[in-house]
Amino acid sequence: MKATWAYDRGDHRDNHETDVTDPAVLEALLHEIHQAGEPVAVTIFSDTTDDPDELPPGLQIGLGHPTHAFAVHIADDGGYLNDPTVQTPDEDISFDLGGIPTECGAENLRLRPATAIQIAATFLKNGGKQPHFPETT
Repeated sequence: MKATWAYDRGDHRDNHETDVTDPAVLEALLHEIHQAGEPVAVTIFSDTTDDPDELPPGLQIGLGHPTHAFAVHIADDGGYLNDPTVQTPDEDISFDLGGIPTECGAENLRLRPATAIQIAATFLKNGGKQPHFPETT
């Protein structure tokens, strides 16, 4: 699979793409991205599409905000994953999506960053099968 993300730097886009095969390596990468403190959407996918404006099937997570994140399964039957115990933030949060600052609705920001990273690692480990909110024991 691949992981891609980009930042809007005003005069240019700072694009990143890397192959990911090891869930532990992906987790470390995502923690590093989150620690940078710049809200960004990371897309994890295995297949590209013929349309460059269309997102490929996969998982997208929003990291970089101190307390809130998102995870959305990009598929015909996909959608946002939410933790019912996480309070909705007071306002929408802007994440760089492909280098374009994009508002994410507060109702979709009901994950902690560590949970979004765990969902992404599990998504990779399971070969891209539909992600689920992690079970708590």
